Amino acid sequence: MLDLEQYRVGDLPTLYYVPDAITPAEEQSLLTHITASKQQWKTVSGRRLQNLGGIVHKKGLIPAPLPSWLQPLLGRLAQDTGAYGEGKQPNHVLINAYQPGEGILPHEDGPLYHPVVVILSLQNPAVVRFARKRRDEQQSDAAAAAEGAESHGRAGQLVASVACMPRSLLIFKDEAYSGCLHGILEAAVEDIDASVVNAQQAGLQVGQALPRGGERISLTVRRVLHTYSLGLRL
Repeated sequence: MLDLEQYRVGDLPTLYYVPDAITPAEEQSLLTHITASKQQWKTVSGRRLQNLGGIVHKKGLIPAPLPSWLQPLLGRLAQDTGAYGEGKQPNHVLINAYQPGEGILPHEDGPLYHPVVVILSLQNPAVVRFARKRRDEQQSDAAAAAEGAESHGRAGQLVASVACMPRSLLIFKDEAYSGCLHGILEAAVEDIDASVVNAQQAGLQVGQALPRGGERISLTVRRVLHTYSLGLRL
């Protein structure tokens, strides 16, 4: 099991970056399986998305079998990180395909999941930026997302940014999961500014421009806390 404290970055106590978590050969194998998969891609806000493991709705997960080629990776992530709880494995994976210039608005993953996310980046880099949520209890979720989007343009409101290089893991949980919004700018070139807390670990320098390159594939690996049978009436 990884000692995650060795990989903690920035001031958030529950934000971790693991470089070179898989080998180039393992990366290529995953990309080959993803490319050959018959799973349907869905277009969401410009990016392409595959949903593996079932349908997530407001009460939990209606499960579907995960592909056999994905099982060794999920078991390894569960064992190496211990992120999903003792003896627990992830049961849901989102595969996102981002072209340079495509991003995702600041958002939170919410209470349906065990409060941890593990993101494996493949092929090309991107920077994931974390902005602390407003504490005003009367603020709506929509307003919170809008505030997070605005914060992308104002570095002073960012808590941290993490440069996710190919084959790396980004892990965030607890405070970083529930107290922050996270997103990716719509940019073809990322500015490695002072908010990037893992510049050294990623082999980068503050002030550097990081081209996104070609398509980036990411696997967002989570555990939905509650599962239901197909007989559930929605």
